[in-house]
Amino acid sequence: MKNSSIYSVLALSLGMAVANAQTLKSTKVAGFSEKDINAKEWEKAVALVVPVQPQNIIQPAFNKATITEVSVKSINDGRSIAFLLEWKDSSRNAMVDTKVFSDQVAIQFPQVAASEPSFMMGNQGGRVHIIHWKAIWQDDIEKGYRDVKTAHPNYWSDMYYFSKKENAVNEPAEKEKFANSATVDQFKSVEGRNYMHGAYAGNPMSLFDRKQPAEELIAEGYGTLTTQAIQNSNAWGVYEKGVWKVLITRPLASEDNADAKLTPKTQFAIAVWDGAAENRGGRKHYSMWSELQVVTK
Repeated sequence: MKNSSIYSVLALSLGMAVANAQTLKSTKVAGFSEKDINAKEWEKAVALVVPVQPQNIIQPAFNKATITEVSVKSINDGRSIAFLLEWKDSSRNAMVDTKVFSDQVAIQFPQVAASEPSFMMGNQGGRVHIIHWKAIWQDDIEKGYRDVKTAHPNYWSDMYYFSKKENAVNEPAEKEKFANSATVDQFKSVEGRNYMHGAYAGNPMSLFDRKQPAEELIAEGYGTLTTQAIQNSNAWGVYEKGVWKVLITRPLASEDNADAKLTPKTQFAIAVWDGAAENRGGRKHYSMWSELQVVTK
């Protein structure tokens, strides 16, 4: 029995809904924008509504779904492929704090198109390729990097050694800068990174000058999620009238061996997080595999 079939049986035994086989067609177009979710090219694509369910098998789990489905469209120009994911969300969440989490969405492909790894982030020997968009990362790009002082304006620290400004010979002492006036530009400095270990190590969660709100990852089951060395996907999200629309693009035929091979027929799955419902990490809504047909002629 294939791994996804094993998980399907497990899901049924727990009273969970299992999606019927369904197909998403990626329509050929002349070209498309990586950010314009209202581009006319999307009028040619037929949406597939993918049911999602709350992750209640592995801790941290939850039983009440706040998102029940995600609408997906796909287009390609023979070189790149795009996916437009749309779902209802009663609030826009793009910050992290105590019991506050970010809205997110991810699309997953089997690395080997003909294979059928577990839809739950793959399994040993069954690798998956994931493109993961986060609202908080996009806000970092649109609004600038936000730190503790953004969420808590009255917070302050008594000293950051790297933020102290040396006085010029003829400069008055009152112009000297201390921690309460530290800016992200000072954190970017070589000396500043010595105190910011995540940034120093290049941890993607700790970037001060983020260029993309999405991250490409690979996985072979729980606890194996790993950032890819090469990041060549793009993403952009728009929240309007209680609906998230997120556009994810990637090369159709990638030269990165870690990327999934998108042959004319493969599979995809979706995960989506509702920040207001305290979704984070494994506490998410997910789908099983659906078929993807890529039409390039």
